[in-house]
Amino acid sequence: MTLFQQPSTTRGMLLNAALLMATLVLVGGCSQQPHTGTTTTAIISSNTTAEIAALEMQVQQTPNNAELHYKLGLAYIVHAEKNDSPRSRELAIKNFRKVLKLVPGNIATLKLLYNIYYEDIVAGNEKAFIKATNLFNQLPDEVQKDVNAPSLGVFLHRYMAQKKSGKKNLPELYGALLAALREQPTSDKAYIQLAKMYREESYYPLALATLKLGAEQISNSQELYEAIANTYEARAEASGCSYDKPTYIEDAIHFYQQAVPLAPTNAELHYALARLYLDQNRYQLALHEAGILVDLEPSAENIAFSAQNYSILGRAHTAQQLLERAKIQGLAASDSAYHEIYMNSGEWMKAALSFTDYLQAQQNISVYDAIKADIIGQQADIDFSKLTPQKKLVFNSEWEAAIYAFWTNKMTRSQLEQTAKNRCERTEYFFYSGYRDYRAGNITAARNNFSAALQQNTYRFIERPLARHFLTGLGTK
Repeated sequence: MTLFQQPSTTRGMLLNAALLMATLVLVGGCSQQPHTGTTTTAIISSNTTAEIAALEMQVQQTPNNAELHYKLGLAYIVHAEKNDSPRSRELAIKNFRKVLKLVPGNIATLKLLYNIYYEDIVAGNEKAFIKATNLFNQLPDEVQKDVNAPSLGVFLHRYMAQKKSGKKNLPELYGALLAALREQPTSDKAYIQLAKMYREESYYPLALATLKLGAEQISNSQELYEAIANTYEARAEASGCSYDKPTYIEDAIHFYQQAVPLAPTNAELHYALARLYLDQNRYQLALHEAGILVDLEPSAENIAFSAQNYSILGRAHTAQQLLERAKIQGLAASDSAYHEIYMNSGEWMKAALSFTDYLQAQQNISVYDAIKADIIGQQADIDFSKLTPQKKLVFNSEWEAAIYAFWTNKMTRSQLEQTAKNRCERTEYFFYSGYRDYRAGNITAARNNFSAALQQNTYRFIERPLARHFLTGLGTK
């Protein structure tokens, strides 16, 4: 075993419950990285007590052997974790401290001892912060990047304490993260976490400023660029209709594009780009990114997503081929691709059969599911009225409540029109008004409303291909 090399099994044992909880909050999780060289598990066998006794005897014989103290420290820390023994933990620290006296500045020992104190910080030991900070400052810059900054431990402790008490104190959390930025300006963890908290409070400019400050310090973090893109998307969606904020969507695309070269096989990046390209009607790029997504992760859901993209663009044959492939892969009946692809191409009987499976797989249904049941039922001459009342109807916004009120004749067309405030809502207003006209035989009004729905250019809305389908049936493209 190479001198002061940390066995992989010991790395796992050092991650106690507090650090495992930390991974739910922080990007980056485990702060320790594998060492190079040959590892051994000889000192961490199941009989740790016997190993400790044998090592203690060797240390007594050669008290200035740094490697023996290091092995003994590892054995004690394993024993401490297995048996929840504070005494073994103290003895581990004592031996690691001895190593640093014998071999000042040894990186492996500094790093291991730092992680022990970092765990103590997360557990709420205030004295451990000073000790950890002293060790952290002794680590070279490239090694500091492998661990979490001391103030991140403070943040995690405060976060978990606030969660347990139910009392939120955001300035306290912000303060710990800002301190972590100062301690570790070239690590992306604190930037991303702080921006995440700002975003959750809808402080989008602060979130973006934080992430861009990080990008000035760090040029090779895929997670950082992805976080910036996510924040631009969230900022666009916060307006109520991302189509009304094309600049934010363009900015999101730019930063996703920055992230891709750093993680070209990250399927989530290609999924995001496919969605946003389609929102901009850059459909060839959207289909290309969806193809990369399927190549990287050919799951049923990803294949179905690609199928829906083709369906939205009116390429029914390719869409249905991909849908069949997704079904073979095990696409769940609860996936809307099952029926929406058939709806878009006007194959209403197939849509009805698939929608029946879809409804049966749902515990709750949305307003749009209820409206789909009426439209599919009318077009396929199938009655869903016995199936839909068995499901709980869920409203996710005031607009959805307004749409449902209009659909069930509890709101007038004029009232719904006044309620529609953005392109997304106007798309739905025009389509559902047009469908009412279509069913009533008012062909001119139906054509006008379906055309108006298309003109909103909300490219991923199902109402768009449906409007195109009904217009085609009325003799207008």
